[in-house]
Formats: sequence, C-alpha cells, structure tokens
Amino acid sequence: MFIIKSSAINIASILLLLIYLSIGDVSANESSPIIQKKDNVIIIVADQMRRSAMGFWSKPEFKNQLNGVSDPVFTPNIDELAARGVIFNNAISNYPLCSPFRGMLMSGIYPNKNGVSNNTRKDRDIGLKLDIEAITDVLFQSGYNTSLFGKGHWHVNKPLFDENGNYKGTDKSPGGHFIKDTDYDTYIPPGKSRHSIEYWYQNVSHNHKNPVIYSSDPTAIDGKKDGEAYRNGIYSTVSQADQIIEYIENSRGQRDSSKPFSMLWAMDPPHNPYDSINDTDEEIYNTYYKDVDIDKILNRPNVDKETAKKYAKFYFSMITLIDREIGRVVKTLQEQGLTENTLILFTADHGEMMGSHGKMHKNDIYEESLSIPFIVTYPNKLSHRVDNLLISVPDIMPTVLGLLDISNEIPTEVDGVDYSSILIDPNNTKVARPTSSLYIGKIGELGVRTHQYTYAINKNGALIALYDNQQDPYQLTSLTFKDIPNENSNLLKKELGCWLTSIDHSVVTEKKFPKMITYPTQPNSCETH
Repeated sequence: MFIIKSSAINIASILLLLIYLSIGDVSANESSPIIQKKDNVIIIVADQMRRSAMGFWSKPEFKNQLNGVSDPVFTPNIDELAARGVIFNNAISNYPLCSPFRGMLMSGIYPNKNGVSNNTRKDRDIGLKLDIEAITDVLFQSGYNTSLFGKGHWHVNKPLFDENGNYKGTDKSPGGHFIKDTDYDTYIPPGKSRHSIEYWYQNVSHNHKNPVIYSSDPTAIDGKKDGEAYRNGIYSTVSQADQIIEYIENSRGQRDSSKPFSMLWAMDPPHNPYDSINDTDEEIYNTYYKDVDIDKILNRPNVDKETAKKYAKFYFSMITLIDREIGRVVKTLQEQGLTENTLILFTADHGEMMGSHGKMHKNDIYEESLSIPFIVTYPNKLSHRVDNLLISVPDIMPTVLGLLDISNEIPTEVDGVDYSSILIDPNNTKVARPTSSLYIGKIGELGVRTHQYTYAINKNGALIALYDNQQDPYQLTSLTFKDIPNENSNLLKKELGCWLTSIDHSVVTEKKFPKMITYPTQPNSCETH
C-alpha cells in the first residue's frame, strides 16, 4: 500500500497535479478556448462645447494644429486625456443640433434614415426608430453592462406624464401632460426605446442646478421608482459624476462585476442658460474667469462682443466645471486599476457660436457651431498624436466597436465607417481616409466640409456657404465658385453628390440641383463614401 503522509500542502499539490493532467497543457493546444475579459468603454458627450474650448491647444506642442485661436479656458483633466490619446482636429457634428447628434451616435446612421431628423421637441413625431440596432444594443449583446448618465434626447416627445412629471404612459388623465421646464426633451421609459441600456440615470431639462431626474436605481433617487420625477438640487454634472463613481466602484451591485462596463455620459453643460453665476460654479468662475478682460475671453476676430459679453465668462467656467468632474471619474478609474483597459471617448454634440458672426448657440454652418472636440484615449491600443481624419458622428459607433475587437457585430445598416485601424496605426491603408464630411443643417441645408473648404446650399439649391478655411479660418469672406479653381468646385459638388447617394437621401431620386450637386454615374466613383 502506498501511503501519503497528510499535509495540507501535499494534498493541494496533488490536486493541482491531477487537474493539470486531466486538462492537459492548454497553451500547447491551439483549439482550446482562452477566455479574456473585454475592455470597458466610456463615451463622454458635452453639450454645446466647441473644439477650440480646450486649454491644451494653447500649448507650444499643439501650435498650428488648431485652425484659429484657442479659447482661454482652463481644462487640465481634458488636457490630460489629450496628452494620452488621439486628438482629431477636423471632427464635426454633421447636424449640429442636440437630438440629431444623439441619433447618429446611437445608430451610426444619418438623420434622414434613423428617425431623428430634428430636435425631439413636443408636438413633433421625431425619435430614434425602435427597430434600429444601436451601439448600446450591440454592446449588451456582446456581454457588456450598459449604462446611461445624463441626457437621452433621442426619444419621441409625447404628453404621457401627470402634472408633476411622473410617467403615466398615457395621454389620458392623469397623463396628458408634458414634463415641465422643457419643450425639447422627455423621459425615456424602459423597453425598446432604451436600446438595451440597463442602468438608467437620466436628466431632463436645462436647469443645471436642479434638473428632473429619472432612474432605474431607487437608491439614487431617494427610493422613487423608475419614471417618477426626482430633483436633488445638485448640479447635474456633479450628481452624474457622483453616480458614475459609485457605478464604477460597484458599491451596491449596480452592475455585474464579471462583465466589462459600457457607459454613455451625456452632460447638460455648457449648454445655455449661461446667464449668471447661478448657472455655474462660483469658485471656478471667481478663480479663473471673473477678472479676465472680456477682450481676452472673446478673442476670435469674427466675434461681436456686444452679443456675447454677458455670457462668455459663465460659458467657459461651465467647461471648467465639467472638466473637474471628468477628472473625478478618471481618478476613480485609476484607483480601481481600470485606466489601462478602459476606452474613453470625449466629444460634444455641437459647438457654440458665442458671438461669432453676431450669432449665439448652434445649428449653423460656421466652424464655431460645426467643429467639436474629439479625443480617444485607450492605453492598451492607442498612442498620443493629433490626426486630421475627417471623422463624422456616424463613424463613432463602428469605430468604437472596432477598437473593442467586436467589429464583426457592426450592423450592416450602419452608414459610418470603422476607422479603428487608422486610430491604431495612422499609416494603415486598410481603410481609405475620406475626402470630406457631410453637413445636414436646418431647413433642408446640405453641404460638405473638406480639409480646405466649407460648402453648403439651402433647400432651394442656392449657395449659402463657400469658405476657404485655410486662408480664412474665421470665415469672414464668403466666396463663389468663380473665386476658387474649377477642380476644387467640381470636387465639392462631386463629394456632396456621393454623400447623398451613399445615404439614400431624398434629393438623389429627383437628381435635384444639378448645378450644385454632381451625382455619381459610376459605382466606383465614390470609393471613400
């Protein structure tokens, strides 16, 4: 008889040996599956923040990387993301308006087909189509925890609430009311309209310091149910960051810790109102902006200072506020050891005119409205650089999925392009770089933006914008086709025709405005679209 003297160490060793012998050498067996946990992803969307409103642009290493002057804004945490990530200096919001951006972000499809062709204000039958497979649907099906913090703003807005903003799901009493304090947004109830988002913490309205909150987490809203209106009197971005930090820490089991997490953080600021100190953080305002000369704040040559001087300091202080909250979240990732395996994409739904050309807000062809920040930080795969790729909003969905190694799950209906190979290697020629980006604007405006030009026509086919952004970065001189070389005007017309054809836009059927749009005659004449 073979006798083993009992010992915890010996018994454990023998058990390990038996397990090893039973399964064999996994590393030597190529057919054996190797389970590897996927990386996390956080998509951060500021509201109404233009590309120039990031402090790092003023640093010497970024000289000549921004077309025009940098805004004098303090953003140390965004700067740190930029220092570690890929910065796109030609990203635009193809339809520079809140809801259309979100429709494109979620679906990877342009507004003419995704159902979000304008803002989701009341009395409009506009909302993201329920049968669209959104980025959150794909992530959920790929084994991710899914979450939203902040704005939804892609759902059809109906009077389905009681007088206190509680969701009733009917326009009959006690329903029949819209949410007070907003005409443009609404609560998104559980079901298909949430597109597989599990953890829900939605803010509605632009009351920065006391928005209406709806959540699937009763603990986050003082025990209320999903659909019951709640206000906590905390600045929206601060409250969102608080909940995000707890979600990352998984302090009360908000997510399945065995899965990676995905997060859409859609902030409200620096969207107006930015009328007074009540719209921002007083300490930030007093520290960084209060005593700065307005001529230094409004430093663009095309600005009408009288239009914007009342608002500019509050606006930029709100950007510093959201930067502070981003810093809190990034610090939590570091503390949890999640920095290296978390993809962070920071962008905005559109820019802000802030007095340029005498205008305020957004939904305009000008650069201040059209251009957006776009930074992707992903230590596992990406190295720091500035890239001039003409990346568009519908490209976000396929590119993020590509970076996460689930490009095989990109829906076939997507209009956007997976540029993950270019993000990983700027010299990669697997995917062609686009020659232009498509512009879809208010009241039927259409156009393109190339590295050099901005070109747009109105719903009647009349020229409304032609600017040489290299020679005229502040778009002070409106051109005609006679002012530019024929090959350039021909390219702009061809690019617009290719884009509209590729997305099945309605103008293509009737071949409208042939003097302004050149429609493709050969299948291979639009290779980058």
